[in-house]
Amino acid sequence: MNTVTLSIVTLIAASALSFNALSMKSSGATAVGPSHADTTIDWEHMSKAERKQYMKDVVMPKMKPIFHDFDPKRFKDVRCTTCHGDGARNGDFKMPNPELPKLPATREGFDKLNKEKPKMMEFMSKTVKPTMADLLGMKPFDPKTGSGFSCGNCHTTAKK
Repeated sequence: MNTVTLSIVTLIAASALSFNALSMKSSGATAVGPSHADTTIDWEHMSKAERKQYMKDVVMPKMKPIFHDFDPKRFKDVRCTTCHGDGARNGDFKMPNPELPKLPATREGFDKLNKEKPKMMEFMSKTVKPTMADLLGMKPFDPKTGSGFSCGNCHTTAKK
């Protein structure tokens, strides 16, 4: 995807998000779940510069208020480092990010986490995961096929 195409895609997606936000504000609704952003982006084939610009222009404006509204104290200052860790400061980071909380390696571990942090688990699974999948033009994880955007795109898994 070249820079001109990315700029057009970003402009269209940002316009759609702005229109959606304005119409929701006037109706009193709040944003939850997928944004239905332009899913024609090809994240896998975008250059590092294109990805960075897309994150800045589309992903951050969408995700920052979602995180802040969920927990204004914990997510008071959402930045690139919130998800990408300290390496985001110089562009040297890896996803999944080992600085984020580790995912359990077993079903029992997920069950325990669901009991200990039900609000966070619901927020991540029903809001963050589908919204990010949508923003990145990916399908949500499908357990039948084992493919799609999942928790493991951002979080590493703890060792058994």
